[in-house]
Amino acid sequence: MKRLIFLMLPLLFMAGCAVGAALPDGLDTQPEPPISEVQSAPTPSPSPEPEVYRASVGIVGDILMMTSQIQGAKTAEGYDFRPSFYAMEPLFSSVDIMAGNFECTLAGEAAGYTQRRPAAPPPTEDDPNPRQPYQTFNAPDELAENLRAVGFDLLTTANNHCLDRGKEGLFHTIETLRAAGLAQTGTYLSEEERDTPCIMTAGGITFGFVAMTESVNSYDARLGGDSWAVGRVSQRERIQGEIEACRSAGAEVVIAFPHWGEQYLDSPVRRQREYAQMLAEWGADAVIGSHPHCAEPFEWITAEDGRRVPVAYSMSNFISNMAGQNTEYGLFLRLDVKKDEDGVSVGMSYLPTACIIQKAGGRRLHQPIPCWAEEAKRTGVEPLSEGELKKTQRAFDHVVKICGLEDAKLIEWTEEYDKQA
Repeated sequence: MKRLIFLMLPLLFMAGCAVGAALPDGLDTQPEPPISEVQSAPTPSPSPEPEVYRASVGIVGDILMMTSQIQGAKTAEGYDFRPSFYAMEPLFSSVDIMAGNFECTLAGEAAGYTQRRPAAPPPTEDDPNPRQPYQTFNAPDELAENLRAVGFDLLTTANNHCLDRGKEGLFHTIETLRAAGLAQTGTYLSEEERDTPCIMTAGGITFGFVAMTESVNSYDARLGGDSWAVGRVSQRERIQGEIEACRSAGAEVVIAFPHWGEQYLDSPVRRQREYAQMLAEWGADAVIGSHPHCAEPFEWITAEDGRRVPVAYSMSNFISNMAGQNTEYGLFLRLDVKKDEDGVSVGMSYLPTACIIQKAGGRRLHQPIPCWAEEAKRTGVEPLSEGELKKTQRAFDHVVKICGLEDAKLIEWTEEYDKQA
């Protein structure tokens, strides 16, 4: 993003005149008084234009890594996930900070990569209706460097899959993401680190980020009492303190990322709305939700201090192998932040996405595709087939229907987003 600064140089006008008169010949004269100079007051310099700062934050939903995705990223040298994000890179590079929900672990190959979800065990006398176990996620470490390479800056890691490979897997995930140059928040290596705000600056504006999850899929015992390791929705006083700590560290905009709600619903439940209001009262300037795996509406809520706070209740999946129940339709959200003499304001715009699978270079690639209003602008690693174009249109129609055009506008295509430019 480019920022233009306009400077106005003042012009200073100065003027003066000498006063005196000659006397007639022969007249007695008195000593000639000294000549006085009269100067006009300098023209006041124009007041400098107040500085205006702008920055943008791009956000996507759930980054899931399932078995077929990992298989599709396999190369002779290891794993390469970058082609999956080919179509999204122009959008990523158009913003100052790019963020997403990393709903996976990087626990190392020895911990076992993602496998298909196991079937429910057979019924027994003690358990006549056994539940199907949760699928657990773990991806190759190369994914971290790939995400950084395609444009991600920040990943939130507080979600129900953060303990899929235990506490050691959680720690290894944090270390691997940071080693790749990514910022992350929501899970932590120590209590001291938990108390250190996540702060980033872009375009002359300072941002703070906090993240929390409702659930860890009943894996709480894996923390061994170290409750500080995962930000939780239930830790209300602590989350409020983290938002306040961001302010104390200089954050002018605080963005909260709750992992909440009910899966596969296209509207928020009551507790999401209540918690969004709490986050706003505690000082959050934007609330960006995840977990339901499908898009939920946008809304603007008002805090008691009068701030208008945008809420995206669910960002849906960004990349996954899920199908059905609108889980293949996601969105790219952009927060446009402006700071001037009147304070800080936040605007919201978005673009629907569709996750499609294409065969390219002998591999089967899962790809999020930007669903521009102009069908001709939609493309993946390969040109989209008629069926794939129809899927992108279904995604566009569905996400616009859910998110609407009143609370956020659509991002329009420009040459900036042309991969061939």
